[in-house]
Amino acid sequence: MEIVPAVAFVGRKNSGKTTLLVQVLARLTDCGLRVGTIKHHSHVGFDMDIEGKDSWRHRQAGSRYTVIASPDQLGSVRTLEREPSIEAIVAEMSAAAVDRAGRPELDLILVEGYRASALPTIEIFRADNPHDATRELDPDLLGLIAVVTDQPRVAEAVAAADADGTRDIRLFALDDIAGIADLISDLL
Repeated sequence: MEIVPAVAFVGRKNSGKTTLLVQVLARLTDCGLRVGTIKHHSHVGFDMDIEGKDSWRHRQAGSRYTVIASPDQLGSVRTLEREPSIEAIVAEMSAAAVDRAGRPELDLILVEGYRASALPTIEIFRADNPHDATRELDPDLLGLIAVVTDQPRVAEAVAAADADGTRDIRLFALDDIAGIADLISDLL
């Protein structure tokens, strides 16, 4: 089984991770790539089911693994004993996203969250986000390949982190969707 390449988008709450990921996703799919996504929800519990619907009722009655299938969509909710690693999730998604002949149906997976992973990582800093006002760049962030920001002090920190040429950390403006999509495409 071939593992689909994955890239993580990380940042603090309200940094614009979802907005940026969705814009890059649209650009990549417009270019013909087949892209899957993973969203990390850092709090215990979430609900994909609609209260009162059959699949919700299955889970309420004790189902630990519920699959909802239709002619054009498949969804599942599984109860876990512990959170799996992002690498395990990417591997599971890669194995599941194959056609009937066993050919991959995805070219790429975009991940929102999972700061501590070893995935190639794009970090977002936004000036009007209070959580980013004094937050410093961690140049040792495992997998950091790019920073997206509108903060000059963060841009300077990226330049300093890459000054010796040992790290190739790219810098992008918040609205450089094409540049970010190109960087990701180059990883494939």
